[in-house]
Amino acid sequence: MVEDRFIGWDIGGAHLKMAEIGPAGEIISVHQSCTPLWQGIESLGLALADINKRVSGKTRTHSFTTTAELVDIFPDRRNGLKQLTSLVSSLYGEVRTQFYAGQTGWIPCEQTGRYYQQIASANWHATASFLARVIEEGILVDIGSTTTDIIPFREQSLLNYGYTDFERLAANELIYSGVVRTPIMALTDRVILSGKSHPLVAELFATTADVYRLTDELREQDDMQPTADGAAKTRNASARRLARMAGSDLEDIGEAVCMEMADNLAHRQLRRIKRAVDKISGRSGISKNLIGAGSGKFLVAKLAKECGINYINFTDLLEAREDIKPGISQSATAVAVAQLARLST
Repeated sequence: MVEDRFIGWDIGGAHLKMAEIGPAGEIISVHQSCTPLWQGIESLGLALADINKRVSGKTRTHSFTTTAELVDIFPDRRNGLKQLTSLVSSLYGEVRTQFYAGQTGWIPCEQTGRYYQQIASANWHATASFLARVIEEGILVDIGSTTTDIIPFREQSLLNYGYTDFERLAANELIYSGVVRTPIMALTDRVILSGKSHPLVAELFATTADVYRLTDELREQDDMQPTADGAAKTRNASARRLARMAGSDLEDIGEAVCMEMADNLAHRQLRRIKRAVDKISGRSGISKNLIGAGSGKFLVAKLAKECGINYINFTDLLEAREDIKPGISQSATAVAVAQLARLST
């Protein structure tokens, strides 16, 4: 007999992530699709339908969290959530569908309009709430393609100061800095080249994906977004884009200088995240267990080693086949949403 499945979805502006969970909490499958919603909502509908075809058992419930309501094709978050829930309802109308609303709990699709402020961008709350059930205390550092979430927790309680993106940005719990889509000019306006400080141009010539391709830390499965210039994702092409950020060409400054630039930019991004982690650790009194999740979890491992703090990979906390494990961390929120739905039944 094929057992019921709990399906968790994390709808982002750039990616759609799904996790399929069995009745005992085992992870059956995880999937991620590139869905650039700023180009239109159609890509999301196609991705939802395509991924859903891969579910291997009977679906008990589809549970969603979303940050896609922020995408600028929508006039505001309320309207964005309305369009997203309408799309979800049209696809899974006969199966129970619900949205995660933080401490408010689960909200059926037809009632999301009343709770849009609690539902909007509550993905971080889902991931941290699940972690708080399996670890006594720690700080979740979830670094994705675009943003970083930093959430302390202890004894099954989240110790966050903010809830909305506005509040969390002010509290250093949300940083708009990730390992794929972040423009280089958002990291700094100067880098060290050949031992000297050099200004960068304020143009979208390169992104952090170029940095981590050169450092060999960005996995191919996490590198789903197009490049800044639409060209290749090779080391050579990434070096060319970084050289352009310095107002030069690769042939003029050479790959070694571009590699120096990449190392310097990676260092600056890590410093920014560390400053936020230090503030949150001091505020919460939590100084052990950094839990790394997302496509940039390699930065969390670096940070933990540098600070002498125990590092825990989100993936290692879950039961799954070895072939599935590489994709679990990038879909951590989808996994958490599915697990929370299972535990609430």
